[in-house]
Amino acid sequence: MSTIDASHLSVIPYLDMSSVDGRFISSATFFAEGQWRMWVPAEDRFLELKIVEPVEMFYWSKAPQSNHDVYIQLLDFVAQQAALPGLEHAVTGMMDDVLNMTILPAKIDVLHASRNSVGSGIRRMVTTEVEYLFSLCRSLFDLLQEIIAGVWKTVMLHDKTVVKRPLKGSFREMVVFEGKPVTSQLLESRFGLPTLIAQTYVGASRFFLDLKTMRDNLVHHGSQVQTIFDGEDGFLIAGHLRPFASIAIWQEEEKQPNNLVPLLPALTTMIYGTLAVCGAFSHAMEQTIGCPPPLVPGMKLFLRCPLSERFLAAMQDCADRGVFNEQQSADEKPSEENRSAK
Repeated sequence: MSTIDASHLSVIPYLDMSSVDGRFISSATFFAEGQWRMWVPAEDRFLELKIVEPVEMFYWSKAPQSNHDVYIQLLDFVAQQAALPGLEHAVTGMMDDVLNMTILPAKIDVLHASRNSVGSGIRRMVTTEVEYLFSLCRSLFDLLQEIIAGVWKTVMLHDKTVVKRPLKGSFREMVVFEGKPVTSQLLESRFGLPTLIAQTYVGASRFFLDLKTMRDNLVHHGSQVQTIFDGEDGFLIAGHLRPFASIAIWQEEEKQPNNLVPLLPALTTMIYGTLAVCGAFSHAMEQTIGCPPPLVPGMKLFLRCPLSERFLAAMQDCADRGVFNEQQSADEKPSEENRSAK
């Protein structure tokens, strides 16, 4: 990410210059008044480029330019209000991780369509995608924790009787203490966190620890992704075997002989759950912390990518299944925006 003196940002008419104050801009592309506008750094200034239609890009707008563009409240909050000095890597890393998540449903579809030409090696290709997804979801939690900790450093507590302490650097260190899951009361006393944020950590702990266990078993402990079978309509796995046995998301009509169930809903549920749980933190922070005003008032951050239509359909399928919502408390449920992911 290029660094340009803040004074040069004044050429971009959509920014609130009074709110920049050292923060960085995650995207300099806008869709406004029915046209695309984009600024790029050139030596010591910004130049506006003429673009017709972007293929893959984060952009700012009052509404999505296309029904297939993706809105995720977590990314909007991070780019608008948590783009603080020192968090450039975490913010851009989070945006890149989410972008990579959006292509997974279409990638699994392509692999299934290619199974006859690829042959038996297709199962190994799918296995590597499963392993990568677990690492990607795990990464998003630690990037989120880096951002939360960075924002927390800037917070001034009104209640002077509360002792504010720096947050831990990894998400695991926040939700596990002395080998046990934390409680809200413990987080409040250890770090001075507001109750709502402490409760959000506690609510996220079960999903995160299950995800971490599955990821660690695959990456560190020599476990293997179970055998992946080739079904007529998609790849199949045994529903009673690890690491997906605890994700009871399949509908009766999807279940096949020998307890085989579709693989893709298990993978997209991991994405859906990760985004929903992480998104709960942005809501909690907005409600409890005096965050700076948005950098781009009146606009939201959207994602344009070639495979977003398939991703949105997969996220809607997860919402329709309802298992994640049923398993979480009210504080953990994704917002209406996260449920539609657009």
